[in-house]
Amino acid sequence: MKFEFIQIDKYSPVPLYEQLKGCLITAIRSGNLIPGQKLPTEDELCRKFSISRPVVRQAYGDLNKLGMLVRKRGSGSFVRSNTDRGIYLMQLVSYREELAMIGMVPGTDLKKKEIIPYNVPVYEKLRLDPKQHCLHLERMRYADKRPFTFIENFVPMDLFPGIEAYDYGTDSLYRIMRDVYGIYPAKAVRSIRAEIINPAQALLFHIEKGSPVHMLESIAYDQYERPIDYSIETYPGNTHRFDFVVYRD
Repeated sequence: MKFEFIQIDKYSPVPLYEQLKGCLITAIRSGNLIPGQKLPTEDELCRKFSISRPVVRQAYGDLNKLGMLVRKRGSGSFVRSNTDRGIYLMQLVSYREELAMIGMVPGTDLKKKEIIPYNVPVYEKLRLDPKQHCLHLERMRYADKRPFTFIENFVPMDLFPGIEAYDYGTDSLYRIMRDVYGIYPAKAVRSIRAEIINPAQALLFHIEKGSPVHMLESIAYDQYERPIDYSIETYPGNTHRFDFVVYRD
């Protein structure tokens, strides 16, 4: 196996296991390591980079807890398959980063961009008062040109003046928040429920009216604990499943 995606600097103050873990996460998110691909063995990494076995075990153990790899007894460690949607709910990544992690090409069709009037449920979630403004986006997202998810975003415009001017059919909302305004999502509170798809979205997904869907609600908070995005995502019930890895303290 080639190791170009791994760079270890023994003179860096960053612990070796953190360096190794960071390189592997970057390789998975960028698509250099694809779902189902076998990762280097402990022996291979130890010999190649002259690092100890505990360093590799710590890095792999952390990736396992993040849900990014799966260990198979007698076979080794593998990048987790893209059928396990739940692992991405436990991470704050952009849509492009998520699709890169599962080896698929993203696409986005902007359906609506508007400034909405006072809406009690939305404004309460974003801690807005009636005089403040809120940006509403609706986007259909694709993976390898196939319908993947429909997402609505509600963004407090007072924190991001001028954010309505960008093209959200081609650019990332979170990238603009981070690069233009210096604000980034630091955590999210999420919930999943089952519903029946509405007729308009059924047409977009090319599924029958009345089909079951997963509805994912998420409130993202920035580095100052302010709500910066309230989103609602729709996933067809027959094409997505949500698996989770949990640990006992």
